[in-house]
Amino acid sequence: MDGQARVGSIDAIEAFRGALIRFTERAKRSLDDVTGEVKRTRGWLETEQRQKWEGEVRRRTRALEQAEQELYSARLIDLRRDKSAQQMAVNKARRALDEAQEKLALIKRWRQAYDAPVEALAKQMEGLQGTLAPQMP
Repeated sequence: MDGQARVGSIDAIEAFRGALIRFTERAKRSLDDVTGEVKRTRGWLETEQRQKWEGEVRRRTRALEQAEQELYSARLIDLRRDKSAQQMAVNKARRALDEAQEKLALIKRWRQAYDAPVEALAKQMEGLQGTLAPQMP
């Protein structure tokens, strides 16, 4: 290569310039969209889902306590009556509470595991944004 471009048509350069401008604009929009999605997902994990399952744990804990109280009351009132319905209610409430606690723990693990791979990719995107912004106005 001798370092010189051989241009046969000014129209070809203009067409290339137009295509490059369209590509740059689409790439910038796409990178902005991805950055927004990353932030929304992080917020969803940090606030919405965590708050939802913390609330579910509280609600299901109260339900379990109420079911246990009803079972205890049934035992005190009538020693001969069958208490299987109350026992089933306690078991169901305990399973529901366990499920909510597992979901909350899962959300916390997802949140911790989210940043490491996403941050590496976000840095690559920032590099691309840095390339697009000043070099291709």
